[in-house]
Amino acid sequence: MNIILRHTLFLIAASASIISSASFAATTLQEHRIKIDGQQRRYYHLSNPAATQTGTPIFLINGSGCDDFATRLSRFFERYGDDVNVYYLEKVGVQKSSSGDKCSTQFNAADLFEKRRVDHVKFLEVEPTLRKMPARSIAVLGFSEGGAFAPYLARDSKKIGWLATAGSGGLPQSEEFLIFAARGVAPYANPFSRDYFLHMYEEIKRDSKNLKKDFFGHTYAYWSARLFTDPLKVYASLDIPMVAAMGEKDESVPIESGHALRDYFRQYPQKKFQFVEFPGASHGLSTPDNNGAQLFIAQLAAWFKDEKIVFQTK
Repeated sequence: MNIILRHTLFLIAASASIISSASFAATTLQEHRIKIDGQQRRYYHLSNPAATQTGTPIFLINGSGCDDFATRLSRFFERYGDDVNVYYLEKVGVQKSSSGDKCSTQFNAADLFEKRRVDHVKFLEVEPTLRKMPARSIAVLGFSEGGAFAPYLARDSKKIGWLATAGSGGLPQSEEFLIFAARGVAPYANPFSRDYFLHMYEEIKRDSKNLKKDFFGHTYAYWSARLFTDPLKVYASLDIPMVAAMGEKDESVPIESGHALRDYFRQYPQKKFQFVEFPGASHGLSTPDNNGAQLFIAQLAAWFKDEKIVFQTK
């Protein structure tokens, strides 16, 4: 399965059962421009102009692919409180209203782990409101691949005071593919195989800067940094409240990856970490009768105020 499609499934599954509400109508999504390293970029701010107070700023990082995520951003926060306050930096080369079926040359050239990391750190340093925020006053929320990336931002920016992820775990993605292959999950076991992945990993290592060769919907240059990063080591270095949510039946990231996080932090109860597993849920935390992504996000407002909150899954 194309890797871009896999992570797009998070958006589809998480938003499939959404129905707009009156409180949602009060929020506005504003588009802005900002210059990062001399390049004009789009970013968005979701807020409620009628709110009596501004809530904890949330810096949202979406998953892989070049779809126009901004068109769906607001839906994830429909059950959040009136003080919703979300910032989202769009990737380079994303086209307006794009479904992500075909990514631009500009997008592919910029779709690199290190560039995305640096761009997000710099955004916090130059965005007019966020640059004035004190240390540990901003939350980072990562969806899918954004969840694998978010711990690095928490590590690299002193402004981050909370880390929340949905649809990602603690293992390198190279190991996640092999887990699915061993389990017999398509397409990792059929038509692909463990031997195929091991062969491709060596190919990517040998040609790590190649922007033309493709593997699972991304360039070798993208994968050379993405496949072998170890998010668990980054999580272990953090000393802020952390919560990671996954669906038990996640079809894009094996639940074993989330369990790796859970089991590691069980050894360090002094760390402020929670693992939330949604029973029977998909990559987007959803089941036919439960929009887990909305439920999870709605509870973040209380979590920001009390790190000991027990997250509900229904």
